Amino acid sequence: MTSVPQARQVRASLRRAKAGGERFLGGVLPGATARRLQSKAFADEWAAANMDARATTGPLWVVLGDATGQGIGATTREAGYVGVVHETLRRRDAWRVVNLSRADVGVADVLARQLPELAELTAGEPAALVTCVIGAQDIAHRGSGLDVALRSMLAALPQGAVVATVPLRGPNADATNAIIRESIVRNGLRLADLAAITRRGGLRLNDVGHAAWARVLVQAIDNPAPSSDPTPPQGIPQVAALDG
Repeated sequence: MTSVPQARQVRASLRRAKAGGERFLGGVLPGATARRLQSKAFADEWAAANMDARATTGPLWVVLGDATGQGIGATTREAGYVGVVHETLRRRDAWRVVNLSRADVGVADVLARQLPELAELTAGEPAALVTCVIGAQDIAHRGSGLDVALRSMLAALPQGAVVATVPLRGPNADATNAIIRESIVRNGLRLADLAAITRRGGLRLNDVGHAAWARVLVQAIDNPAPSSDPTPPQGIPQVAALDG
């Protein structure tokens, strides 16, 4: 009979093989098709990596969010901001990462799918770190009820989670980021201010952009953990804007 670890290894190998085919096709097919195949390849690679992470020990980082958490726009999955931050963390300790982010989703997906997955994953032991980068899709599609869903999501995140502002410009993005900033202290969270390094023109991520995001995330991770009080008297440290 095949053991659970062996079955997990087989599933991870199959996911990696599937991702290899998708990467190959993405390299020879044009435009939008290539981008869709890259998205599928990264998702399969993360699924395999998540299986490996669940089978090992060490401080656990759980990633919530959208396609940017998958590394879309970077040349490889490892060059995405999650891969870059993970490499920094692994220089300090045997950090492992489970990436629950998904492409083409918004705040509603974090509420309905990713947070329940986080709860199941951490039922026995809380994660050492939770991060969430979400909201760009909601603003781009201008869906209704974003403010209510966003406040619900922020209240449901574990204390000390790192939450990013939406890296977009404009009135809708500004209103969304105002909700995020005002909720940080109330919910005992930490802020990664991606909006502060977003230039005019909005979201254009490549390897350089993902590396810049990673620096902001690492600074937020290194901020002191919030107090156990519902509203810490000194507030939660916020990440200063970075140049470039």
